[in-house]
Amino acid sequence: MGLFFRYNLFRDVGHEQVYEALSDIWSAQGRPLVDAGEDSTVRDRYTLHAEHEGWTLLGWDRGWEWDLRRKAQLHVSRVLDCSGLLTFVYDGDWWGYELFSAGRAIDRYVQEAAEGDWFPGQPTAGRPDLVVTAFPGLGLSEPLAAQYLAPQPEDLWCVDDHPWDIRVQPHDAYTRGHTLAFQDFWRFLGAGISEVPRDHWTIITPDAPAWREFAVPEQHA
Repeated sequence: MGLFFRYNLFRDVGHEQVYEALSDIWSAQGRPLVDAGEDSTVRDRYTLHAEHEGWTLLGWDRGWEWDLRRKAQLHVSRVLDCSGLLTFVYDGDWWGYELFSAGRAIDRYVQEAAEGDWFPGQPTAGRPDLVVTAFPGLGLSEPLAAQYLAPQPEDLWCVDDHPWDIRVQPHDAYTRGHTLAFQDFWRFLGAGISEVPRDHWTIITPDAPAWREFAVPEQHA
């Protein structure tokens, strides 16, 4: 099994603010947040990281429920009037994002556009101009953003050393065709992420320390 990875990135808001906003929306549904503790079997578990260099990161650690969690991220964006991203990797095969601002989803990107149907009826080519304008304080380069989101050619895996499959910047760790290229996109945004060797595998984790682990209880009929 490959990497399954989903993280929210909220810009210019604190981790306590994010937690309070999440607590409000889940409590309104009769599912108040609980301490996840050390029980690894707890479902719908999250890791909220301390705010670091303007980013507050929320890891969706268990389960693949999709719609409610995305509604929760938009609620946070709306009540805190912030922009952010949901970044995801599916089974180590490809990565994508959903960009939101002031409570609305405004852009989506999927590395292999033909894979899955995560956003029915919505374009998934990525809009570098929207990425840049969503985070005005970062002073992002739109041409560089466009390079990270350049459409993946259909013949990528049929051609050795495909000219598209390059590192966008010399210091990037991965070429554009690699699943883990999302890490370079994060660094372009100024969000720190590291690969930590652990026995026979590598753990991908934000640089910011975990602040709280919590879970959303299952809804009982």
